[in-house]
Amino acid sequence: MDSEEKDAGTLGREIAVLKRRLQSLELVFRNSIDVLVVVDAQNGIIKRVSDAAENILGYPRKDLLGTEVGLLLPDTGEDRRSGMDGGVPSILDGVFLDRKVRCADGSLKSMDMTTSLVESNGFSSILMTLRETSERRRFQREMMKKNRALDSALSAMLIADPSWRICYANAESLNYWRYGRAEILRMEVADLFSLIGDFDDMEEIMASKGKWEGEIECQRRDSTTFTASASAITVEATEEDEACHVLSFLDITNRVRLEKRLTELSLHDSLTGLYNRRGFMTLGRQLLDSSRRKQPEIGLLYVDLDYLKLINDELGHAAGDSAIETTARVLRSCFRESDIIARLGGDEFVVLFMDTEGFAVESIRQRIDSRIDEIVASKPLPFMLSLSIGYHSTVLHYQTQIGRLLSCADSLMYEDKQQRRSRISEDDILLRSGR
Repeated sequence: MDSEEKDAGTLGREIAVLKRRLQSLELVFRNSIDVLVVVDAQNGIIKRVSDAAENILGYPRKDLLGTEVGLLLPDTGEDRRSGMDGGVPSILDGVFLDRKVRCADGSLKSMDMTTSLVESNGFSSILMTLRETSERRRFQREMMKKNRALDSALSAMLIADPSWRICYANAESLNYWRYGRAEILRMEVADLFSLIGDFDDMEEIMASKGKWEGEIECQRRDSTTFTASASAITVEATEEDEACHVLSFLDITNRVRLEKRLTELSLHDSLTGLYNRRGFMTLGRQLLDSSRRKQPEIGLLYVDLDYLKLINDELGHAAGDSAIETTARVLRSCFRESDIIARLGGDEFVVLFMDTEGFAVESIRQRIDSRIDEIVASKPLPFMLSLSIGYHSTVLHYQTQIGRLLSCADSLMYEDKQQRRSRISEDDILLRSGR
């Protein structure tokens, strides 16, 4: 076989391949779900059209071939403002939304049109793609619905790009931080937190786990703060969109304030404002646990208000309450703010404190009696205020238990009460025979 025969054979195979490709392209063109129209760029004559023209517009293909494109695209008053001239696009590469297209029955249908200039072998054609607007409008409606839902959310919603710059903020976000929309979209998420360390912690967890949740303190535009229950999640990148961070915040300032108040109420005595038994046991155990390693000396004073029942029975409960409140004032004035002072209930009080060097039951008694005299001198009471005390101190070690401290001090207080009752009578308490 000579070279000419070989060249002819190669050429034949290439032509066959090209024919198969052309047939494939023709098949794709003809079966497109959109209306595809190829128009001569010089005279506006339709040269080819896809089968969708009949399904969507009602035209048999043969009725459109060789006709002017103006048959499909009537010249309207809006055409010249949108880059159309006699139905032929003057902008050869463009997108035209809601273009009016004439159907076979003479009606007009709104369609989205794209145009592209195609040049080959010296010939210029315009490829038009006509797509029904219903799908686009459906997506638009879905997007608007989602945007309205986000904007109407009771929590603040933020979307940030991979570098944590805010790219979306719903209406509640603007209420929370009191920024305008344009302002907040120029900010980074870290700018919204009171402490930069909080953002660093969140970012670190997000980098390793892709999500985070917790309570965080946020700072408003006017520098005031609020506490938020927050969550964040990283949305991975897709072919269409880059990755982003989605954050949600719910202002729980009032809840935190209420919880703090309820905690305080549950740990404090309502009459005196001192810690109650629960508060004393809770804080006492915390103090012991945090101080065991240093092994300091620790002291516990047990105080009992003498003859409280007598005062209540003879002078009324208002006088009894006054005796309790005055005892609380005495103890507050005798000890430091760092000491734990509590009313265990009824007529029983305790004080737990560290650094007991120089303390002895005699010095404590002298201090309490002196303070009682000062308070009574400034505001006389209709009774004599008498307090029995028991003081126990020890070096704190790992076996020390608060219950044991209470038991030891209570026993010493009972001994003191027995001695005082032998010296102080009911008449003395009621000031019937002088103090």
